[in-house]
Amino acid sequence: MSYKEGNEITVRVQCSKEDLIKRIQEDNFVLKSEYRSKDIFMIPKDIDIMKTNTREILSKAILLREFQGISSNKHKMKITFKHKDINEKGEILSQNSTNCEVTNIHDAQRLFENIGYKELMSIKEKHFAYCRNGFEIIIKILSDDNILIEAELNKEYKTIDELKNAINKTKIPFDKSNYFVKKAEEELDKIKNRR
Repeated sequence: MSYKEGNEITVRVQCSKEDLIKRIQEDNFVLKSEYRSKDIFMIPKDIDIMKTNTREILSKAILLREFQGISSNKHKMKITFKHKDINEKGEILSQNSTNCEVTNIHDAQRLFENIGYKELMSIKEKHFAYCRNGFEIIIKILSDDNILIEAELNKEYKTIDELKNAINKTKIPFDKSNYFVKKAEEELDKIKNRR
């Protein structure tokens, strides 16, 4: 089991994947890895998603995460519980996660179902990890018109402001009005709006 503390920014890209890759290469980013991910969100069965606030629902969610390497043979599965401190403006002030690796994601899902959880939703993404002089970004492609970039704090970038400055200095066109895109909240809101 592991515990991770840190923070990150997540921005929404405003161009096609092809244009984004071209701009990243012009900015001298180097591709480190490609992989797919799948997050299965599990919540207690007694939560009525139509009567409960989106953020409150997700604060109780357990994630079953699976990563499958495209440019490598890496295959990793884990159970994750995240905690985020979010201010009234929607900015993530801090976050942490507790993780436990598992050998079978489907067995983990069945276990949670047997102890009173249900599947809320599943989010699949294709990831491209790039780096330039210690600035690491992950392109997350949810669909052709929903592309995000995430950058986490690290040894070279110790504050959110440093991450914002670094992403602002790239050629990447993105929505500068929101540095804390919350994809899980957006996806859950879509589900709620369809009902």
